[in-house]
Amino acid sequence: MQKIFLILTALCCLNGCGTIVKLIDPTEPYSAYAGIRYDVEMAKQWGLPILDLPLSFLLDSVLLPYVWSQQIQ
Repeated sequence: MQKIFLILTALCCLNGCGTIVKLIDPTEPYSAYAGIRYDVEMAKQWGLPILDLPLSFLLDSVLLPYVWSQQIQ
């Protein structure tokens, strides 16, 4: 059980968080749920980022007020 948890944790860390990627280095203007869109695009190529979708959805939702404030500026 512990090995499975360790492997799943490593996979989640290796694929990265789409929300963090889009906030740190936005290649386009800030947009709502950019982390989800990033994960979907990466999943088309790699397949692994699909594991990150729930975390990105949660973090994108929490950071939505920040993203909206950046869009207004």
